[in-house]
Amino acid sequence: MRLDFAGLPRLWDLKGWLYAILSREQHPLLQFIRYGIAGVAAMGTNILAFWICIQWIFPMPADAVADLEPLTGGVSGMADWVRKMGSDPQVLSYIKANTVAFLASNVVAYILNFKWVFQSGRHSRHVEILLFFSVSLLSFLLGTAIASVMVGSFGINEYLAKISDVVFAILINYLCRKFLVFQK
Repeated sequence: MRLDFAGLPRLWDLKGWLYAILSREQHPLLQFIRYGIAGVAAMGTNILAFWICIQWIFPMPADAVADLEPLTGGVSGMADWVRKMGSDPQVLSYIKANTVAFLASNVVAYILNFKWVFQSGRHSRHVEILLFFSVSLLSFLLGTAIASVMVGSFGINEYLAKISDVVFAILINYLCRKFLVFQK
């Protein structure tokens, strides 16, 4: 397979690259660069909202210590483990902060993806929005569950857990938005 660089600015033409990236030109490389920029903006929104929530709105309890045992009782012990985890103040604080961050970052992500990165038209606007947020919700739920286990059962710092959550979301969201939500 041969890469097609026709239509792209010359390598050292910085003004040309800036113009091409800021335009709606649909060359795959330009689209990927725009997706990366939009992703950084959404991730920045997510992390800023998460930080604000952890610092001031849903602060982690100062005296809380990770006291949940990792899931060891098999299926029979799972209900007790989930119940304990659901009452852990660290886990609850993480989930609340992550929910606010998710909502804020997805509004930013949808606006940038719709206006600048991808072309709409594969689905009606309502279906497009529903699919966009459904994909985001799926990656959010899976990432939050994994990060909550990291925080609650293994005592991992909430910011390190957040990094794993963000990396997971980037991978799932790009693939689904590219191939399911928007036109290629």
